[in-house]
Amino acid sequence: MERQNYTYGEIINQVEKWKIIYNDITGKDFVLHLKIFSDKYDEIIIFGCGSSYNLSKSASFFTKSMLPRQSCLALPSSELLINTDTYINENKKYLVVGFSRSGETTESIKVVRLLKNRRNVTTFTFSCKENNTISKFSDHHFLCRGVTEKSIVMTVSFSSMLIAYCMILIKFLDKKKMLEEFKCLIEYLNANIAILYDDIENYFKNNGTFNSYFVLGSGFNYGLAVEADLKMKEMSQTPSYSYHLYEFNHGPKSLINEESLCLILTLSKDLFKKEEIIKEILDLESKVLIIGRGNNINISDNNLKYLFPDFNFSFDIVGSFINIPVFHILAYIKTIKKNLNPDKPQNLNYTVVI
Repeated sequence: MERQNYTYGEIINQVEKWKIIYNDITGKDFVLHLKIFSDKYDEIIIFGCGSSYNLSKSASFFTKSMLPRQSCLALPSSELLINTDTYINENKKYLVVGFSRSGETTESIKVVRLLKNRRNVTTFTFSCKENNTISKFSDHHFLCRGVTEKSIVMTVSFSSMLIAYCMILIKFLDKKKMLEEFKCLIEYLNANIAILYDDIENYFKNNGTFNSYFVLGSGFNYGLAVEADLKMKEMSQTPSYSYHLYEFNHGPKSLINEESLCLILTLSKDLFKKEEIIKEILDLESKVLIIGRGNNINISDNNLKYLFPDFNFSFDIVGSFINIPVFHILAYIKTIKKNLNPDKPQNLNYTVVI
């Protein structure tokens, strides 16, 4: 029964949708959206609501890592809507990028409508539904083909819009090796996602349950950490928290105990003293899951498990996409274990209309 929910199908099959997006963006006819990044902007503002805002945080970090001299900011749609003049200066030039699964989210539509006639603003939106409202008011729009999501909770739509944005930017920058590595990522996950599900299911069987959930990630992974936290809240109603890796020691660790699970997202090559942080969490008797082995991580503990310990990508940000199906599956199985229905999360609607 647990694998008959449509949420399960959307999680497990999401990598197939990434493949469609990859083929669309790398195809010879894909030129329109690349021209968007040719102009010089004083700032790129990336916005969305809920999961789409979390996505914007990672997309903003990705933009700055690819365009080091470019100012870039992630905002909730409502913040950009109510404080427009604080963020949009009439004497500066902006690229405003928005994400909306349905293309019908009230705040996000109002943002693009408000900015439509401003000569110093170019809007570029992403969605997963054809003929949506937001696309009609945007200067440019990218549709993630085949990603029509039935679930209320965003899973495949989140990962698909994020990977689409990243691929478009790196194609514009002509980073062929990075684009090729995205192809390798898709092949790797396609071959391993069913195995991952079984691995996480066995983890629950062997380690029991948890009553609080912490997700730690830095850089690109911080937006993913916040999304992982949100997925666990939405689906399983489990108290969940997300932090930058090094911020965890500055207060939040007071909440951790033997009934906690701490998920540590893929560890960048540039992180320092990561072993010390992991050991401290283990000393507090929390269970710990680490995605990937990371560099120079050599800790063994009964409360510690590594997922995808063998994966190896040259680009940390490409490898970060490994995190997404992991936290989707964790939230899904936790929901099933609590006898809740992942297809019908409490108090939530498919699209927020105000």
